[in-house]
Amino acid sequence: MIILQKINTVLFDLDGTLVDSNELIIQSFKETFKRYQPNHNYSRQQFIEMIGPPLKETFRIVSEEPKIINEMIDFYRIFYQKHEFEYISLYPNVIETLEQLKKLNINLGIVTTKFKESAMPSIKHFQIDKYIKNYSFLGSVKEHKPSPQPIFHVLEQFSNVDLALMVGDNPSDIMAGKNAKILTCGIEWSLVKDKLILTNPTFWITDYLDIIDIVKKER
Repeated sequence: MIILQKINTVLFDLDGTLVDSNELIIQSFKETFKRYQPNHNYSRQQFIEMIGPPLKETFRIVSEEPKIINEMIDFYRIFYQKHEFEYISLYPNVIETLEQLKKLNINLGIVTTKFKESAMPSIKHFQIDKYIKNYSFLGSVKEHKPSPQPIFHVLEQFSNVDLALMVGDNPSDIMAGKNAKILTCGIEWSLVKDKLILTNPTFWITDYLDIIDIVKKER
């Protein structure tokens, strides 16, 4: 692939990409469905496949009633917040990569399907906000990934975007990038790796530091 412009902007998904929150998400789903759908047993793989879309969409499995869905979201969030730092950790070399990208004057942003109040605790806890100041949260725009709107929302916050790269662990991350006509990058540690590969991202990394090589190669 011939890239004529220089990559000067890198966007990241949050959960499952920058922070390893997969187990906490799975446990939060497990407890929520146990409470609101006690007679149905979901497998671990089914919970994994629920990761990505907004909770509002996921919980429609149980009910179309807004009241029930909102109750489930509240229950999920309470469990998630209570156990957040028992489970969540950073993936290897995240901070090192962000530091190096900053030194290269790369624009950095996060595109997540979490609401701001749910996303910021882990962003602040791991000091990701020391490097990343620009975000698109659920509710920042009317549509969510795989729509390109959240990506456009972050890109508009920068004054100089030459060529952007979207990094994510979920097919919706890659499709959002493709729909926004930017470069995309899949990650080896995705829980849905097989599905992620099928989206045919521009790049594939097995370590975060690989992003540095990608950016430097295209500069």
